[in-house]
Amino acid sequence: MPSSSESAPDTSSTPIATARRLRWAVVGSGGIARRTVGDLRQCAQAEVVAICSRSAERAAAFAQAEGLPLAFGDYDRLCASPEVDAVYIGTPHSTHFALARQALQAGKHVLCEKPLVMRADEARALGRIAAERGVFLMEAMWMKFSPAVRKAVDLVAAGTIGEPRFLQAGLGYPVPPDGPARFWDAALGGGALYDMAVYTVTLARMFLGELVEVSATGTVRPDGVDLEEAITLRHVDGRLAQLATSITFMVPPRGWLGGRQGAIEFTEPLFSPAALRVTLGRPPAPPSVEELAFPREGAGYVPMFRAVHEAILAGQTEHPWHPVSATAEVLEILQRIQAALIADRDQRR
Repeated sequence: MPSSSESAPDTSSTPIATARRLRWAVVGSGGIARRTVGDLRQCAQAEVVAICSRSAERAAAFAQAEGLPLAFGDYDRLCASPEVDAVYIGTPHSTHFALARQALQAGKHVLCEKPLVMRADEARALGRIAAERGVFLMEAMWMKFSPAVRKAVDLVAAGTIGEPRFLQAGLGYPVPPDGPARFWDAALGGGALYDMAVYTVTLARMFLGELVEVSATGTVRPDGVDLEEAITLRHVDGRLAQLATSITFMVPPRGWLGGRQGAIEFTEPLFSPAALRVTLGRPPAPPSVEELAFPREGAGYVPMFRAVHEAILAGQTEHPWHPVSATAEVLEILQRIQAALIADRDQRR
């Protein structure tokens, strides 16, 4: 049976850099938590030691099922525990800021499900706390760490497809009305934008640079929950992105990036692509097409977890591939898209 933290020995005097292992607690006990535990266990330097849930009974059941020594039904006790070095926050969107802030202030490293928070200023505030406390903070944008996306970054940097000019990407599926509350409850940050479009917007910001202009149309309920949207982003030098997302109909989870000399197609699923298709050439000559496959490790989080461990053990407070500043920039874009959707809705009334 899992034990409470009070009865365990105090190992807080062991420096993380010396131990070379990080003791993780997962916050939230749903499906994300189970995938997180499984993938963390594939990282040699990770030790999953605890689960935290609002229900002590649910935490105890999860810990017993997963073989974890610690179960917390009280987040204050988790943050005070000397047996936990880092937390993975997998709770609904609107809870992220308060949970991450408390963990950072307690000296814990924080990796948090996307979106990190609901507003750019909240992300920057957390970044300042992490820097002041000397602890790591990152949004768990696993797409950026997937082997396929890292390869695409390398191909673009090498000039393989020429200057990137256009990105088209989509992600969405019909969520049942009785599905996860995070999609439908405005108080939890519900809607397609912050749960799904965060991926496509992140991809556009990665490859097309600074945003200049936003336009969007879609369906937004009176309570602010967005159901679907078509988004056009204009970036520096006229670069364009067209994005689509929905929680009411299927949007194939894939995309492609067009450059002056070729294109890179990201196959399904967009958030962890299984393959890239690189097309080069100019009509009427037949194009050259190269298929690159990338087997997934675990549920797909493993490459991100490894990168996070390397950064933490190197004493970094953020990862260069996905710093807090990048998260804040994407959140600013999401806020602008949300405002455009509401304006579009109100204009059509």
